[in-house]
Amino acid sequence: MSKHLPDSPPYLFQSRHGIWYARIVVPVDLRSSIGKRELRKSLATRDRFEAARKSWLVLSQLRCVADGDTQGTTETVDTQACTQEAPRPTKVSAPTITTQSNNSHSKLPRLSQVVEEFCQEKSKQGAWSPHSEQVNRQTYKDMIALLGDIGLEKFTLAKALEYKRHFSSKADLAVSTVNKRLTRVSALLQWASLHYGINNPMVGLTIKVSAKVKASKARDALSETKIKQLFREIPSTTEHKMPYRAWLPRLAAYTGARLGELAQLYIDDFTVIDGYPCIHIRATHPDQSIKTATSERVIPIHPKLIAMGFLQFVDKQQASGHERLFPELRKISTRGYSHQVSKWFYTFKPKLGWGERDTLHGIRHAVATQLKHKEFSSDMVAGLLGHSHGSITFDRYGKEYKIENMLKLVKALEWD
Repeated sequence: MSKHLPDSPPYLFQSRHGIWYARIVVPVDLRSSIGKRELRKSLATRDRFEAARKSWLVLSQLRCVADGDTQGTTETVDTQACTQEAPRPTKVSAPTITTQSNNSHSKLPRLSQVVEEFCQEKSKQGAWSPHSEQVNRQTYKDMIALLGDIGLEKFTLAKALEYKRHFSSKADLAVSTVNKRLTRVSALLQWASLHYGINNPMVGLTIKVSAKVKASKARDALSETKIKQLFREIPSTTEHKMPYRAWLPRLAAYTGARLGELAQLYIDDFTVIDGYPCIHIRATHPDQSIKTATSERVIPIHPKLIAMGFLQFVDKQQASGHERLFPELRKISTRGYSHQVSKWFYTFKPKLGWGERDTLHGIRHAVATQLKHKEFSSDMVAGLLGHSHGSITFDRYGKEYKIENMLKLVKALEWD
């Protein structure tokens, strides 16, 4: 028996002994003359990546036989042997192809086609947010503009280095930005290596950055002093026209949630569990999204927020007929509802005397830091913040925590 792995292309399969085979379907009109519905040939390896590398040449040869033309190969494929597993696979060598057959590389698709196939697959998988898809597509558009819409076989190491040098030579681009471009293109070529049997020339081309440089570029966690200052300077909770300016920073500090998660809240995201009011971070409405599956969680509402009148604010929004908690926020294409918040704060923070690296996202870092200093377990903190625990057991089965335990975590947050 043979098996097809879930992520293997249909032209590759693995025998019960672990040997990889290439296969190709014989056209209907030639099946009677060839006597087979499909042709198979051993790739003489148990390694999936080596099989992918060998498969293109083997498939080219099999295609010649399937089409009734064996002139393009230096050896005729034995159609009888092609349907049976070789008893000693180590003695089976990859077939050699003549110059004419090597021209089969010219049949490889152009970059534009590979990009579209890759992006469509990622979209179907739900692997990218709308913003991530936009950024990736723009990266690939820039790549084609620079290198040309060349055939996949022409994306050599020389082309990879040309791409890297073009962006790494730009003084206005940070190393992290260059590396993000290199990583996105490498992901594309890695996908192509599995689907078209080519090598990935982008492997290992990212620019190494020392830990010291990384630390200097990282966004800072806001200090408790700055969070207290922020609470003094932002509008009071009685703000009517733009209530998000009053509530979102305070919500972030007492929940640890992402701004995007809070900005997109609907009234029906508020619930009572075990007798306690909670916020359900989720994506049940078409305009909502969460970063990962582990981001869905329930957060008890901090007593401080209740004392500030937050529950009354929620009730007021509901009584006014609003479906969303902050209807004044508009969703900006792929940026979501938090983009408007970020734009407001960018113009507001100079009044605080804050620097470039001081952002509202720094509140989330501050929450994690405070809970770490109070020695709460890392899995509980990860559960509150919507992070993966790095453990299959916790990620799969430990998503739900008792509200009473999460409430202890939330109550530990103090900014007075």
